[in-house]
Amino acid sequence: MIIFDDSLWPLLKLRFVGAHTSEQFEQYLLRLEAYVRQPGPCMVLLDLNAASVPLEQCRQQAEWMHANQALLREKVLGLAFVSSSTRSRLSLNVILHLKPVPVAHTLVADTRAAAEWAADRFSDAGLLLPSVRIRQDFGLRPSGSFPSLSWAPAPR
Repeated sequence: MIIFDDSLWPLLKLRFVGAHTSEQFEQYLLRLEAYVRQPGPCMVLLDLNAASVPLEQCRQQAEWMHANQALLREKVLGLAFVSSSTRSRLSLNVILHLKPVPVAHTLVADTRAAAEWAADRFSDAGLLLPSVRIRQDFGLRPSGSFPSLSWAPAPR
């Protein structure tokens, strides 16, 4: 199963849980493309902690990224890959080295680190509101100064 969470749009959080069929993976790629084509820039956080992605689907993802690299460069500020498994991060790092993604990316152990990276990327791009919303949602400290925007941790 692949869970789409756009509650912090333009940050799209994707969570891969267990195995999924080729058809489900194709539907994921179509839905992902629809999100990326929406107006304005976005970022994608891919939580792979509970994933079981076969090599064939990794290949499909790489092919999709290659076929859509112009779109990705234009619309995606970055990709944050999350995996708490050192082995999985190492494997993904090798894959990303062999098949580089066309946008900025990071590979981290937890979603909090990914969210902080995403918030910084939005801030660097001058998109302060998404940065503040992400920081509030994840209970992160503010970065730099945000004139006319107040910050308070999100209630839990």
